[in-house]
Amino acid sequence: MSDGGGTAHIGGGIPGGGPDGTGPAGAGPAGVGRPAYLPPVGIAPPGSPTPDWAALAESNERRQRRRRLLMTGGAVAGVLAVAGVVATALLLRQDGPDGPRTAEPTAPATVAVDGPPSAVPSASAAPSAPPSASASAVSSASASAGSTAPAPVPTRLDDVRGARPAALAPGAVLGTAPGHTGPALLLHGSADGWAQTSAAVVDTSKSFTVSAVVRNDAATGARAVVTQGSGSYYSFYLGRDYWGSHDQWVFKVQTAAGGDDGTSRQAFSTGQATTGQWVMLTGVYDAGSRQIRLYVNGAPAQTTSVSGIWQAGGPLQIGRTRWKNTWTDPWDGALTNVQVWSQALPAERVTQLWRSGGRAAGTQPAAGWLLP
Repeated sequence: MSDGGGTAHIGGGIPGGGPDGTGPAGAGPAGVGRPAYLPPVGIAPPGSPTPDWAALAESNERRQRRRRLLMTGGAVAGVLAVAGVVATALLLRQDGPDGPRTAEPTAPATVAVDGPPSAVPSASAAPSAPPSASASAVSSASASAGSTAPAPVPTRLDDVRGARPAALAPGAVLGTAPGHTGPALLLHGSADGWAQTSAAVVDTSKSFTVSAVVRNDAATGARAVVTQGSGSYYSFYLGRDYWGSHDQWVFKVQTAAGGDDGTSRQAFSTGQATTGQWVMLTGVYDAGSRQIRLYVNGAPAQTTSVSGIWQAGGPLQIGRTRWKNTWTDPWDGALTNVQVWSQALPAERVTQLWRSGGRAAGTQPAAGWLLP
């Protein structure tokens, strides 16, 4: 059937084609078996002098509506086809060869400080540029500064045996020194630069040995490395002896009570005390032979006979001495590998100690500090 814009082909006879449907115009036997001529709607029958313009306009409008409907239907069909392809792709993506896949979470929203929520960029969005090296360094430094507490300042030297810790004065710095491996006590010739035990470490009436690896930075002045004594005077003294043109390493002892310089005995180095160089000094008291000996860098320097050593009950000092009720001879430089033995080390042990860098003599010390 036509929508009014074309002809209708009807097999057989034609029913009434008049306006009321009861009979055709010009019908008759001649019309039976072939299509009758039906003029298009809006076109006047033959012989009519004037076209029906209103009918023509209406027919044209119907054709335009039909064309628009066909175009709209085609577009909808195309969209549905694309949607079907996308849906198929999504199904294939979710159900891959390894089994069903879970749906990806929707990107959360972040609340802007001065505005509405903004969506977090999806994974398909272009990645943002990485932070610059300087920004990363600042962040790392800030995190480190916020999580790391400052290192505590040491207040004592631990004894290698654990029995004789030495308290550090405020001017004594525990650190490292050039030219030496391991911890060192750094002193600057000040009255507040020293370390002290709580009591005497060795009995000076019996044999003992004291040793240390030192670097002297002072051009002049007497300098104490390790001493022990009472509140008025030292009992033994290992260090640098200096007056006038005299400048030598020394191991000296007090042989009688009373704190008199006349009762002191010394063993000196053969050469002058050096400045800015590492030296191992070792003092030995042999109670059996009543002798004191000084070794410099493992080599014997001088041996001196003594009547004995005054036994004082005062603590051991590192970096200063007690002389005539006065603290004096502050060390200026570095000290390390300080050790005391309750025996007189023989020469071969002292040589072994020197070869080990002042660390080990082959026999356990009674106490030791600043060892690696």
